[in-house]
Amino acid sequence: MEELDIITSRGNIHVYKQGNGEKKIILLHGSGCDSAMLSWREVMGKFSDKFTVYAPDQLGYGKSDKPQNMAGDSFYDIHIETLRELADSLGLEKFALAGLSMGGAVAMGFALRYGERVAALFPVDPWGISEKIPLGKFSLWYIHKTDLTLKQFRWIANSRFMAKWLASYALIGDKKNITDEIIDEMLEACRADGAGKAMQDYQRSSCTEKGVYPYYVNELRKLKMPVMFISGEKDDLVPKEDVIRAAKVVGTEARILKNCKHWSVKEMPQEFCDIVENMIG
Repeated sequence: MEELDIITSRGNIHVYKQGNGEKKIILLHGSGCDSAMLSWREVMGKFSDKFTVYAPDQLGYGKSDKPQNMAGDSFYDIHIETLRELADSLGLEKFALAGLSMGGAVAMGFALRYGERVAALFPVDPWGISEKIPLGKFSLWYIHKTDLTLKQFRWIANSRFMAKWLASYALIGDKKNITDEIIDEMLEACRADGAGKAMQDYQRSSCTEKGVYPYYVNELRKLKMPVMFISGEKDDLVPKEDVIRAAKVVGTEARILKNCKHWSVKEMPQEFCDIVENMIG
């Protein structure tokens, strides 16, 4: 696997590259204690030789730069335009695009803005399709009136038990898939500089007094490329019912990965690759 550093106008983006095939795909990770390799490590090596796979650490995560003032109305614009600059620098005129959670919202936003560049779109347990803020007013208080998100990351960073609880509660459906290696990676991510701040910026930009942001369902009919929504059957963060509804708006189906939670592609990497290759391979 190659590692690249791409300079954009908003900061350095660290990119992992696997393969040299004719078909190109970019994989976007989610928020929280996440990064390119945490979300996509298992997936990247399972594509056929026909693919070149790129997985960037998005701004604020992993080995990429960590801007201090990301939160606000421009949060998603920054991520979308950074992705455009990244694709330009990599020489990708047209490519498949997959995004998990926050990355799914960035991917859908990019596809709506630059649809001519997206060969196929794969939103995975994506933010941007649910109408309601989880836990409503309590979440707004927690996110905007406290710094408990930052403390939460410090708690997880110093507690293997907490990391395992988080993985089991929200991320991974089958406890057999919660390995020591995954917990080690989660702890390392939570200990990284700015990890909690990246999550807080995402929360404060996505859960507002006006409601969830972005909310793409009313725009999804504009998508002209092939689209496949993917959901973990037991995902409580982005319920499968929301994913199925969004797929119906596009006029496509949703693939539900059985017994999986929010990190569905990490639990079933081969199934994800098969879905992609059956559509564009």
